Amino acid sequence: MNTHSTEALSVHQLTRVYGAGAGADRSNQVRALDGVDLSFATGSFTAVMGPSGSGKSTFLNAAAGLERPTIGHVVVAGHDITEWPEARRTRFRREQIGIVFQGFHLMPYLTAEQNVALPLRLAGVRPDKQRVRDLLGRVGLGDRAKHLPGAMSGGQQQRVAIARALVTAPAVVLADEPTGALDSTNAREVLQLLRESVDTLGQTVIMVTHDPVAAAYADAVVFLVDGHVAGRMQNPTADAVASQMAHLDDLVAATVPVGSVA
Repeated sequence: MNTHSTEALSVHQLTRVYGAGAGADRSNQVRALDGVDLSFATGSFTAVMGPSGSGKSTFLNAAAGLERPTIGHVVVAGHDITEWPEARRTRFRREQIGIVFQGFHLMPYLTAEQNVALPLRLAGVRPDKQRVRDLLGRVGLGDRAKHLPGAMSGGQQQRVAIARALVTAPAVVLADEPTGALDSTNAREVLQLLRESVDTLGQTVIMVTHDPVAAAYADAVVFLVDGHVAGRMQNPTADAVASQMAHLDDLVAATVPVGSVA
């Protein structure tokens, strides 16, 4: 499927059951996601939150095309990637999906600029050196282009990872606890960069986080509980998110409308 849409990413009846193979014992099955319907508008910043085991990581993996759902569909930039073979999904991911990991995942033997250019090289595209330098400058590391990751702080490494995620101008950036390994100062700088990529570059960012302060940088928060969308919050504040996280049991998925996230 390839349709024109203002949605950067949408999932439809997204369900992921582990231990669901042929002849599997149903009592041992784990339903990590259960019929999730969500869409994310182009140029939006959304935080995904929930307790441990709520399905956050499974959602991110499915959205990135890293694993297939048991049921449902994943549509990125108008393309339904659900049934694509792994090789095709990998190529598409390199071009249309930027991923920012908590652990940075930089190549230790490559310089900052080489790490940023890596997705292009893997895709068989000759890197635009000026674009790479411009991105490093945008994340405040123009003077660190020739440095190896080991010569940079954790915050600087995460900023390189963000530049790397943006270098292909992807349809969507998926950030998995991007501030989890950072101190408060570096975390704030990283969150401001993600916010700027939305406001200035028109990027679409979906960030899994457990931190209410981080969530407050987003336009909206989606709460997952036991694999269901249990609620949403527009224009979040840290206090409001923290309060909602403390009362997730009060949210009932069936009574909360689900769908587009502006």
